[in-house]
Amino acid sequence: MDEQLTAILSRDSIVVVQATELTNVILGFDSANRYNLFGPDGEQLGMAAEEGGGAGGWFLRQFLNSKRPCTMHIYGKNGQEVATGKKPFRFIFSEMSALVNGQILGRARRRFSILKRKYTIEAQGSSPFDIESSIFQFGKFTFDITRNGAPVATITKHYEGMMKMAFTQADSFSITFKDTRLTLEERFALLFALFLIDFDVFEQN
Repeated sequence: MDEQLTAILSRDSIVVVQATELTNVILGFDSANRYNLFGPDGEQLGMAAEEGGGAGGWFLRQFLNSKRPCTMHIYGKNGQEVATGKKPFRFIFSEMSALVNGQILGRARRRFSILKRKYTIEAQGSSPFDIESSIFQFGKFTFDITRNGAPVATITKHYEGMMKMAFTQADSFSITFKDTRLTLEERFALLFALFLIDFDVFEQN
């Protein structure tokens, strides 16, 4: 695994801040998602960006919204690409794969549920992880990640204030790794579960 990607995943927590979408503010149009990645001490670790796809990508974002297919690129501090996420078109049960050098190391999938948000996350060579989160959350949203019923990590969506939320889809998340035995590959898969949750739950549908 790349040295810069290792540096990102080795932190106790990763803060993911979505860049403000100016076209959303002015015209109400969705632009390709971009995020800055920070450590718990505020140090910038890198960034993530959805592949734009030109005019075709723009139309997909407007008409398919969060169900659209997309490719997400992760970059280290020096701007070098270190990982990729692939999200295919899914009408109901969304999923996102986490890849390094074209090899799938993990995958997050949404599962059927009426009153909960449920996901299963798989990492190469590991037992699967589960997320169950109530749909009745307001202000601060938490998604506890468990394996065999034991908590291993938490994804949190931080409330940004009414005015900012009213005019943009700019979000701020964090993922905190509670189990020190998690491998880098497992952390990698869980990080992409965060991006999938942003698409599913907080992006314009």
